[in-house]
Amino acid sequence: KENADVKVLLEPPRTEVSLEGVAYTSGEKEAKIVLVEFSDYECPYSKRAQTTVRKVLEAYEGKIQYAFFDYPLAFHKNAMKAHEAARCAGEQGKYAEYSTKVFDNQKNLGVEGLKGYAKDLGLDMAAFDSCLDTGKTAESVKQSVQKGSGVGVSGTPAFFVNGIMISGAQPFESFKEIIDAELAR
Repeated sequence: KENADVKVLLEPPRTEVSLEGVAYTSGEKEAKIVLVEFSDYECPYSKRAQTTVRKVLEAYEGKIQYAFFDYPLAFHKNAMKAHEAARCAGEQGKYAEYSTKVFDNQKNLGVEGLKGYAKDLGLDMAAFDSCLDTGKTAESVKQSVQKGSGVGVSGTPAFFVNGIMISGAQPFESFKEIIDAELAR
């Protein structure tokens, strides 16, 4: 293929993913590249993918908008509460920091651990505890899962680069190939 002058003229399938109800966004709102992630805090593959996500965001800084959606898998017993907790932290402007802390401490996602991470980040604990204990953000997490299922997500992590799906914890090169092609369009 490298030695031949082969050009693929087929467009990859694209799925439009609305950012309505997104848990967290960063980067340029008008960027040419939109990277959407559906992830589960208790999934080891989602955790592994975080290194690649950070590398992509760094490599394409200023050219990319990143959007994170909750997709806790039903068989991960602590995932739902972890996603609720991240949204509670987000209410205090600490979503990204809390998300990183949860992925880094994936083995301790019980309620006490989740509250400990909030304390470590200096959050208002009365507000955080109330949010988490009442399940205030549970419905938004469930809606995020429904959105993911509606666009074809069946496992985590799942990514969309301008609507082109990348399934699983793929290497940086998989993202780079699609992003570079999208930037060249």
